[in-house]
Amino acid sequence: MSAERFFLDTAYVQALLNIRDQYHRQALALYSRVRAAREVWVTEAVLTEVGNALADSRRGEVVQFIERC
Repeated sequence: MSAERFFLDTAYVQALLNIRDQYHRQALALYSRVRAAREVWVTEAVLTEVGNALADSRRGEVVQFIERC
């Protein structure tokens, strides 16, 4: 566990879950740091936005992500 703290915004989560997103590779590169962070925050508003934006194309992945939060 690192001492880092992260606030996940909609753009990051969408990039992480959407392989066609232009920032997908950068999001994946940062993911190990997010997983090792001491604290990670995400709001219900972000989860709602991600769920709405990716419901058609990545529904299963979005559901799994939200359930883990």
